[in-house]
Amino acid sequence: MSSLIQRGLLLALVLVLAAAVACEDGGGEPTPEASPNILAAVQVPYPLTIVDTVGREVTIEAQPQRIASLSPAATEVLFAIGAGDQVIAVDKFSNYPEEATTRQQLDAFEPNLEAIAGVESDLVLLFYDPGELADSLERLGMTTAVLGSIEETPESVEAVFDQIRLLGQMTDHVQEAEELVADMQDRVDAVEEALADVEQGPRIFHEVDATLYTAAPDSFVGGLYKILKAQNIAAGAGQPFPQLTQEVIIERDPEVIILADGGYGESPDTVRARAGWGNISAVGNDRIVVIDPDIVSRPGPRCVDALEALAAYLYPERFE
Repeated sequence: MSSLIQRGLLLALVLVLAAAVACEDGGGEPTPEASPNILAAVQVPYPLTIVDTVGREVTIEAQPQRIASLSPAATEVLFAIGAGDQVIAVDKFSNYPEEATTRQQLDAFEPNLEAIAGVESDLVLLFYDPGELADSLERLGMTTAVLGSIEETPESVEAVFDQIRLLGQMTDHVQEAEELVADMQDRVDAVEEALADVEQGPRIFHEVDATLYTAAPDSFVGGLYKILKAQNIAAGAGQPFPQLTQEVIIERDPEVIILADGGYGESPDTVRARAGWGNISAVGNDRIVVIDPDIVSRPGPRCVDALEALAAYLYPERFE
């Protein structure tokens, strides 16, 4: 999603309100007391046109009241910015917050056009489009935006902030989105400040699954490790989520192993039992940890929870 477009939309909203405040004051400059509340009074100037991840122009005619979110990350954002009451359906992996699990469930990975159309939503948010689903839904009169794909997710925390702001604009929750971003940014800043004197962090291997898929530096997950100054042993892989061999992992000798597949049976014990892994520094020094895959893989509000957890794993002496 173009961050330039998103920032432009936000700037336009602020300028519209600033002009309105000036008019109310008789055409002069906005009063100092009014300025901090600019976002609080913003009303999105619908119809609003955005460009989604796959380059489609999407026009939202009015504030959506019946949203179908087929993206766990988007679902979390919507509830975090106060748009949860506008959500009527979610994909079956949208398990947070708990309130989201009370909504009608849809299948995002094997989507059924009739099932999605049946919820009669006025805005459908797709994590990815397996074919021409978005266009098919549009032809049925359902405004549809694609906010990601399996191959293309936000590449950084900053890109997550942009998407939060965009969802705030799309749903008329601009202030809440900005407040969420500000809180997340403060937490990121705190982590960066604590690591300001670190020149180079430990070597890490982030395990996505037991077949040794991992997260390279140019992925969203890899972006978290960049903030933490970690040395990602998947650097140079040429794709966001490459599959490494045992030989490469053993040779590159990670000092910390992070398991995002604990829910599928992987644990420090299973890693220690792998042939040839006994000489890896992380194994020898008992630095194998399990992290919740939802917080570390979803580009949403809880990605900062993941950042803080990873910081504690990599630098236990600094984050108690």
